[in-house]
Amino acid sequence: MKPDLLRMKEVALIYLDRSGGLQKFVNACKLYNDSKQSYAIFRFPILINPSDIIELDATLGNYILHKPVKATQIFQSVCFTAVKILSLIQQLQTEAQMSIVLKLTHLPSLPSYIFSLCKFPFDYTSQRFYMAEGIVVAMSTVTKYTQGARFVCCDENCPFSEGFQYIRVHTPGATESATVRNNFVCTLCTSPLREDMKYRVLGDKQIIEIVDAKAISAFQGFSSSKTPFRFQSFTVFLRDELTNKMEIGNRYKVIGIPVCMPSCIQITLCLEASSIHLCNLTGPSQISEKFKYLLSLTSKSCWRFTALLANSFASQVLPPGINNTLKLAIFALFFNKQILSPFCRMTVYTLYLALCKEQCCYCNCSNFLFCF
Repeated sequence: MKPDLLRMKEVALIYLDRSGGLQKFVNACKLYNDSKQSYAIFRFPILINPSDIIELDATLGNYILHKPVKATQIFQSVCFTAVKILSLIQQLQTEAQMSIVLKLTHLPSLPSYIFSLCKFPFDYTSQRFYMAEGIVVAMSTVTKYTQGARFVCCDENCPFSEGFQYIRVHTPGATESATVRNNFVCTLCTSPLREDMKYRVLGDKQIIEIVDAKAISAFQGFSSSKTPFRFQSFTVFLRDELTNKMEIGNRYKVIGIPVCMPSCIQITLCLEASSIHLCNLTGPSQISEKFKYLLSLTSKSCWRFTALLANSFASQVLPPGINNTLKLAIFALFFNKQILSPFCRMTVYTLYLALCKEQCCYCNCSNFLFCF
């Protein structure tokens, strides 16, 4: 074994011991060992703080940030050795049966770790962690995917026709066909491999659509154009314990590995999430006293306070075209259509046309709600 590799395994074990991850791992092993169910794959999420790792060993920290696949193999080897030495799981036979998932707490606050669609595809040829921040605009229902599967050799005389030598486990960015398909061959006798269906492990998967927070800030208050448009979103894959952890409209920081997924004749850039964090709002935590005073002044009318807010702030926070619709809806609250005469209805329509032009037809001002 290379000295650097041995050193990184020692550091990984030291980190797990100091961070409490080793005790969590032992507890998870106990649950597997006490279960009466037969397992082919044992999955262990491990929480990783890159800053603490780098303080212990810079090489291992670099592996985690830039070569997560190799870093996962290091932790997999350490965990497998611990299971065998301590006899934690009696069913475990091979190292391939252990599925280690690294969950990063954060990434360095440097531009090279920020996920940017403008740089695609130049910086995303290697699979490493990036951080994206955005607002959830859509999400799918939770579906199933193949978390792992066991394969055996079709040749009964081959030693690999039994046992757990061929274990396929989902890796970030892999499609369903990469985990399960019918063209795998035995490395010993080159015979085809067949899947043992009773050992297939299914996990939960959810697809999230996120809009970059910078894009929304750039178009905030933009309502002069009549051409409809939509914000460009990107797809985030949530798996297993991360499913149903997001809500539409909330702003999140997502740490994950970029993936180029084929979609018909196009290539779609996605993000396989490793961890998600709800962004803390930077605004005031309570309503100011001046705002409360304004509410008390307008409390005698059921529409005045709402109209004031819509006229003052709606154009800054609503998508293009919605501001005028909102003002018209508030304006329509003043009238009962059952008692309006045709002349009054024509007056309302005239005022609406003036609203679309952002001017009042009576005094040529833009504050027509209060002028009327």
